[in-house]
Formats: sequence, C-alpha cells, structure tokens
Amino acid sequence: MFSFRDTRRSVDFPLQRGPPPCVRRPGVRFSAMTTALKPRRKPSQSRAWMTSIAIQDAFVLLLLEKGYEKTSMRDIANVAGVSVGSVYQYFPGKEAVAAVTVRTWVRKLSTALSSAVDEVVQAEGQRTLREITRLLAQTQVHTMLEGGGRWRVLSSIERRVSPQLVYNRLYQHNVNLFGKALTCAVDWPEGLHDARVAFGAYTVVDALVKQTLLVSAVLPSADIMVQEVLLALDGYLQAVRQSHARQE
Repeated sequence: MFSFRDTRRSVDFPLQRGPPPCVRRPGVRFSAMTTALKPRRKPSQSRAWMTSIAIQDAFVLLLLEKGYEKTSMRDIANVAGVSVGSVYQYFPGKEAVAAVTVRTWVRKLSTALSSAVDEVVQAEGQRTLREITRLLAQTQVHTMLEGGGRWRVLSSIERRVSPQLVYNRLYQHNVNLFGKALTCAVDWPEGLHDARVAFGAYTVVDALVKQTLLVSAVLPSADIMVQEVLLALDGYLQAVRQSHARQE
C-alpha cells in the first residue's frame, strides 16, 4: 500500500500485486523478468556511480541517434568510453540499461515535484487550488521539456522496459505528491475524495505532457504547454467540485 499523509488525513492507495497478462512472456516467470531488468551491480562509490551514469547517458544518446532496436551493448560501451565487460558488470543486458535509465529520469521528475510540494506544504492554507495546480503544472512541464528529445525517446520505451510493479510504484509516488499538495489548498472542498482526485489530476498532467512529447513534430514552448495543461486540469477539477457539491 502507498499513502500520502498530511496533518488532516491519511489516504491509502492499493497497488496491483502482479503484472497483467500482457506483460508476461511465454515460459518466463514474472520474478525472473524483474530480476533480469535489475542492475547487476549497485554503484556505491563515486567512480562506480559515475560509470553507471555514463552508461545511462550513452544509452540515451544512442536512443536519439539510432533508436532502441539498433542499439547494442557494444554501442553503449563505445559511447560511454568503457569496455563491454564493464557495461556487463553493471547491467545484464540492454533491457536492464533501459529500465534503470527510465527509472533514473522518472525519479528526476519526482525530485522536482517533491521540491514544489514541500514549498506548498510549508505555506499550507495560504494558496488557492489554482495557484497550487499552476505550480505543479509548471514543475512537470519545465522538467520534461528541458529534457526535450531525451524524455521523448524514454517515454516511447517506458512501458516496454518497466516491470509493472515498478511502474505502478513510481507513478503512484507522483500521484501521492499531487494529493499532498492539492489538499493544502485553502479552498479545497471539505470531504472531497482525495485519492481519486489526486490520481485524476496527475494523470491529466502526465498524459498531456507525455503525449505531446511523443507525437508533436515541433514541441510547444513551456509557457504554451503550461497553459494547455492548466486548461485541462482546471476543467477536470471544476467538474469534480461540481459533482461533489451536488452530492452534498
């Protein structure tokens, strides 16, 4: 179970305990798949950590240049400036490099959102819902657009290389952050179902930004993207509040 907690309420989010059939491979247990996508060696020293990051950076550059299918472990080693053997010391294969790289970038987004949420929590009860949603939208849009093409190629392989439980946990973590921030709004409706609203709000933002990255030949400016996200998010939250008011 995942939960976000503030001084007023606690909300638990149930997590799916197993992968759907679509992510299973014939004859391969899910636990074996998950293990195969884990790094072989967790870097504990600064030099080892830098090597791991160099491998991940090389992988992203190759995704941009050659695409996932045409990228090999030897290519990754050459671009990273290390031996093929060194790459295999850290990762059992290309899928593991991809999975860890995607996770690293998603955590960058989570870190940025966490900083924004901390700012909201420190001023609890002093900001409106509109002000909070603008801050969250700006944070997600700027973080992802700054990565530009990198976020585009990583988003295109995210569901392919991320084990279901890992994907659920990372996604739910960001949902929790949204929920923690939204409920700090001075005009948050009393009794509104926090968990569902947080999930819906984050999904609106995440889906709109990622789909824009994936399908747009020319990316909009960050300011335009923020405005588009806010239009969608405002519409969702307005509908939620109207529905809640009718039920009271």
